[in-house]
Amino acid sequence: MRIIIAAGGTGGHIYPGIALAEELKLKDDKNEILFIGSKDGLEKNLVNFPIKLINARGLLRKLSWKALSAPFVTLCGFFEALGIIFRFRPDWIVAMGGYVALPVVFAARICSVPVLLHEQNVLPGITNRICSRIAKIVTLSFSESLKYIKGIVTGNPVRRQILAVSHRESKRFSVLIVGGSQGSRTLNYAVIAMLDKFVDSGVDIIHVCGERDYPELPKKEYPFYKLISYMYNIEEGLSQADLVVSRAGATAISEILAAGRPSVLIPFPYSSEGHQELNAMAVVVCGAALILHDQEIDKLAAMIKELASDKERLIRMKKAALDHSFIDSASRIVKLLYEKN
Repeated sequence: MRIIIAAGGTGGHIYPGIALAEELKLKDDKNEILFIGSKDGLEKNLVNFPIKLINARGLLRKLSWKALSAPFVTLCGFFEALGIIFRFRPDWIVAMGGYVALPVVFAARICSVPVLLHEQNVLPGITNRICSRIAKIVTLSFSESLKYIKGIVTGNPVRRQILAVSHRESKRFSVLIVGGSQGSRTLNYAVIAMLDKFVDSGVDIIHVCGERDYPELPKKEYPFYKLISYMYNIEEGLSQADLVVSRAGATAISEILAAGRPSVLIPFPYSSEGHQELNAMAVVVCGAALILHDQEIDKLAAMIKELASDKERLIRMKKAALDHSFIDSASRIVKLLYEKN
C-alpha cells in the first residue's frame, strides 16, 4: 500500500505517526509511506521517513495577525496537499490530528482518497470534529472519547523502543520530569525552586525543560540533578525513572502507560477546551497517576517524596499503568487499514 501520514506541529501528533509508520513497514516492507507535516513544526527533525512540508496554522481563538491569516495559510496548505496527493497517489491518508490534518483531509476528499483519522485526546479538538465528517475510519486513544465522537477505540500508537523499555534497578529513586515537546515554563521554574528540598534525599531528578526555556534557566549544580533541553531518546529516561512528572498530553500519557511508569500529571491549564484535564482524569481514575494543578505546583516536592517512600503504592500504580495501556495500538490501526482497503 501507499500511505500518507499527516502529522505535524508537536511531538504529540508526530510520534504516534512514526509508530504507525514503523508498524506498516513491519507488516510489509513494500508499503510506501510519505509524511506530510507543517513547515514550522518539529517533524522535520523527528521524522526519519520521506516527508513533505506544507503551510499550516492552527485556528487561534485570540484576535491577532496569526489568527486572521490562519484561514489563508490553511488554504495555501490545501493546494500544496492536493499536489502532493496527486503525485503520490496514496491508497490511504492517515491524519493524526492537529492543524496540519485539516488541509490534507480536505485535499483527500477532493481526490477521493479514503481517510483514517486518529484522535489522541479524550476531548476531540475542533480540527478532528470537522475531519471526522470526512473520514472513513475514526480511531480513538481513550474509550472516554466515545461520549464526544463516534469511533473505534484502539489506543494511541507508541513507538517500539518505548514498548521495549525495561526498568533499570537503582538504590536511588529516580524522577523524570518533562513538560511536553515544547516545555512548560511554570513546571520548569517550579522544579528549579524545589531542588534544595532534595539535598540528601536519595532522589535523582532528570529534568527535560524544552529548548525554549533552556537558555534562560539557572544551571543549578547538584549531583542528583540533570537538566536537558530535549530528550530525543525518551526511552532512556523512562528506563531510569521510578516516577514520571509530566504535562497531560495524550502521547506523553500513552508512552508513560506503555512503559508501566507511575506518574504525576500536571494538565496545561490553557489547553484547548481543557482537554489535558480530561486526559489526566482518565488515567487518575484507573489508578495509574496522581493529578496536580498549576496553582498548587508548590506541592510537587512533597508529592514526590511521599511517593518515593510508598513502594506498595508505586507497585499498584505501575500495575494499573500496564493494565490500561494499549501496547498493540499501532497494529490494531494497521489491521483496520488492511481490512478496509
